[in-house]
Amino acid sequence: MVSSPAKQRNKAPNNPATRPIRNRLPSFLKPGAAVEISPSEDGYRGSWFPGKVVTVPSSYNEDSANCQVEYATIVEGGKPLVEGVSVDHLRPAPPPMSDREEKRDIAVGEDVDAFYNDVWWEGTVTEAPGDGKFSVYFRASKEQIQFRRDELRFHREWVNDSWMPPLDETEEEESEEDEVDEEYLVPQVDPETTRAIAKEVFSNGTVVEVSSDEEGYVGCWFAAKVVEHICEDKYMIEYKDLREDNGIEPLKEEADFLHIRPPPPSDEDIDFAVGDKIDAFYNDGWWVGDVIESMKDGSVGIFFRLSGEKMRFGRQGLRLHKEWVNGTWELPLKRGEKRAKKVPCERNVRPKRAIDKRYFSIGTPVEVSSVEEGFEDSWFLAKLIEYRGTDKCLVEYDKLKAEDGKEPLREEVNVFQIRPQPLEMVMVNPFEKLDKVNALYNDGWWIGEVKKILAKSSYLVHFSKTDEMLKFHHSQLRLHQEWVDGKWIASSKSQTA
Repeated sequence: MVSSPAKQRNKAPNNPATRPIRNRLPSFLKPGAAVEISPSEDGYRGSWFPGKVVTVPSSYNEDSANCQVEYATIVEGGKPLVEGVSVDHLRPAPPPMSDREEKRDIAVGEDVDAFYNDVWWEGTVTEAPGDGKFSVYFRASKEQIQFRRDELRFHREWVNDSWMPPLDETEEEESEEDEVDEEYLVPQVDPETTRAIAKEVFSNGTVVEVSSDEEGYVGCWFAAKVVEHICEDKYMIEYKDLREDNGIEPLKEEADFLHIRPPPPSDEDIDFAVGDKIDAFYNDGWWVGDVIESMKDGSVGIFFRLSGEKMRFGRQGLRLHKEWVNGTWELPLKRGEKRAKKVPCERNVRPKRAIDKRYFSIGTPVEVSSVEEGFEDSWFLAKLIEYRGTDKCLVEYDKLKAEDGKEPLREEVNVFQIRPQPLEMVMVNPFEKLDKVNALYNDGWWIGEVKKILAKSSYLVHFSKTDEMLKFHHSQLRLHQEWVDGKWIASSKSQTA
């Protein structure tokens, strides 16, 4: 389709990447309203102080939007401390835990807020011995401290004017989740999109991983290859490490498209930390678990929730847990989260197959992704020329040329490969380490992660698909966004941090 991304870098765009500009004061900010305050000082990341709003600005401006707030637990001169705080560092006070939440067990690996020194700190439960106390690990300070149950609350994020995980879960939904697994939930997969992608990706001989619904094997993935596409939804696969009853021939069996996926991208440069969700290679398969301890020699302790076992592994044979969702790799959700709204989760969720004429009319500028190997995390500028049936369309690329090298390249693509061009944002601050970004490279925008901040507004960006590290200027980067359910969702930090 297009030339390799390893050939040459293109000229940077005139407009730098940007963060979204808010144009109105959040509705929860009213005088007297209970809020929580996140300080910007070093040493306080991941913490929230209880307080209330004293005054709000008479007019809203992105660069000088401060509220006067009164801290509930900080006293200065015998009176509660009152100071101006940026709107971006405020959120409403979370509602009290429901009776159901108060009764629910807190599990190892669960994210919580712990009340310590009059402040709520975000951490991960590493031990739950059953005596009413819990050990919580804090990544920012690398400390582990023990707390009583009444000093903890389930962690939530305030995202797009709503709490994530949401507060309106029904008891029926929660009961169903409890019956299966409270930590690893099946992401929202669109069967039609997944079926279409399977047809394009899983040709004969393709290396894959296969899961099973058989008792004792749920959540495990086995290496295999596709032998044959049998019918609309089924494939004959041959396992790499599993054998037939004779112990000699590789085991072959049928599997449907929802139980087959490509092997996840490599993440060998990651150091696992307590609370990480990982896959461990054991008994010929990849099993999902939680890191509950980290040794100086590089080995880690893993807790397998489904079997209740604890085991120790070396770095080899471990990988970060990922989900194959609608044709892209995603980090796991936790209990109650909704993929369409969780900002910190870098998801790459593809749009649904139905075309929305509000966004994709003829001539509309769009970005186009590729299902071709090596181009999965890239987007190319184009415009929509015409529809072809219900699930395909013709696009004309802005920069890519046809074989004659003169005319713009035109190509028929599936509708799930197109999206509007992202919103232009105004970057107030430089990019930070672990920000998920798009880098302009060889006429396309490639998804990467800032690994190092260099001098002169430059950065080293890592591309996980190719395991390359390249240098980019600030003007060649934009903050990564996802087009989800007709809205742009901005990413923050990579969850591989």
